[in-house]
Parts: sequence; structure tokens; C-alpha cells
Amino acid sequence: MKNYYKNIIWMFVSIPLIGVSQIKIPAASPSATLKQTVGLTDITIEYSRPRLKERDMFTDLTREGEVWRTGANMSTKITFSDEVTLNGNPIPAGTYSIYSIPGKKTWTIIINKKISWGTQYDETEDLIRFEVTRQEFPITYETFTFYFGTISDNSCNVGFIWENSLVSMELKTEVDSKVMAQIETIMGDAGSPSDGDYYSAASYFMNNEKDMDKALEWINFYIEKTPSAYWGYRLKSQVLAKKGMYKEAIAEATKSTELAAEAGNNDYVHNNGKSIEEWKKNL
Repeated sequence: MKNYYKNIIWMFVSIPLIGVSQIKIPAASPSATLKQTVGLTDITIEYSRPRLKERDMFTDLTREGEVWRTGANMSTKITFSDEVTLNGNPIPAGTYSIYSIPGKKTWTIIINKKISWGTQYDETEDLIRFEVTRQEFPITYETFTFYFGTISDNSCNVGFIWENSLVSMELKTEVDSKVMAQIETIMGDAGSPSDGDYYSAASYFMNNEKDMDKALEWINFYIEKTPSAYWGYRLKSQVLAKKGMYKEAIAEATKSTELAAEAGNNDYVHNNGKSIEEWKKNL
């Protein structure tokens, strides 16, 4: 009996304590963090990246028609600082896990509220499910990869690529009401706008087809305070062009070109030149 207990104790002592190893080796599925700001919303994806290693994605690493953790190790996490929509589905601000169901033609995307080890999926914690079309990717991606693409002021594509499969979702976030609320507060009678606020407000109005008279008023104030700012004259020329005042727009663009040339900014020289040529067609 003593030998029995001695053997049991020796067995446990002999088990390697992997958890306290001091030797670091490369992770089979290295972790990654991807961050992107879309409009005024910060988006973060945290995930582990499995590799093909001469295996087939659909038969060796995922199962067609079965829930997959969309990565490796812990749940793949996505965090939104504000409410967004994914393919038209509203998602409140917060952190969620991403699961998916692979398919040769379509994938089901699952946004789940539970964060855990990736294989511990709980369907009762699903927030939304929706289907997206799988696209054939012409280059074989060895390592599972999330990406952000086609970024605009209030939207982008977010998705992932692995082997020859590309899955893409459309993300949208509200911007205009938030910016307009800031402008109303800061540029209003009770606000205290800085010189930069005058430029930012004028730029937003010009780019988003708002009140061009107000945009002109703000950019004029900015130029008065910063008369050597060639970017200010550039913006004023664009506002004037929006108002159909092409002769005046050309004069301001010419002033911007002269100041930009003195400052060595050839990009502004080039862009002003293109605008002047276009606006001359309207004289």
C-alpha cells in the first residue's frame, strides 16, 4: 500500500508544469489587435490568428455548417465605442464575441454577448445573426486575417480573409447629428470657439453640403486670424465654388497657391491648379 501511494505521488511530481514554464516559444496562433476609427466611433478587434499549415480550411480547421469561433484560442472580441449597424443590424456600444458558420456560398455571422474560451459558445447569448455572401479571394491567405476597408466618414467594410475565402460586412455609424450638436454648442452664442473651430466648422459645412453662407462667414474669420494659412484660402475657394462664385474662387485658390509654394507644399499647389482649371470652364 505504501508503494501504491508512493507511485501516485511520483506520477504527479513527474507531470511537467507547463503553466509555469520560463521558456517562450512562438504561439501556434499568434494574437493580434486591430483598431480603426470610423467617423467618431472607435472599433477594436482582438483575436488569435490560426494558420493553414498545408491543411484545408473547410475540412481540417472549420466545419461547413457548424459554429466556428472565427479565430483561435479565446473568443474573438469586437468593441464599439458607440452604437453601430452591421449589414443593417443595430448593435449597441460594448464588447462582443464574433462567431460564424462557414459555408461555400454564404457565411452566417453571429454577434454574441459572451466572452470566454472560443469553443464555449452559448447560443442563448446571441445578440444577432445574419448571412453574408462568401467571395472567392484570388490569393491564398495562409494566416487568418481581419481587415477594415473602404473607409468613409460614417462607414467601412469589416471582414476577414482566410485561404481563398473573403467575408465582408458593411459597418455604419452615426456622425452628422453628433458633429452638428458640437457645432451648435461650440459655435453658438454661448460657445467659445477657437480659431481651429472656425476652420473645422466651415470645412464640415463645405464637405457635407450645409449652409455655404455660414461656412463662408466662418472661414473668413479664420483667415482674418491666420492670414498666412494657405489651407484656409483653399477652403474658402471651395466654399465659393459651391456657391457658384467661380471667379472669386479662382482668386482665392491663386492666393492659396502662392502661399503654399512659399511654404513648399506642392500638394496644395497641385490641387489648387486642378481646381482652377475646372472652375475656369464655368466662367
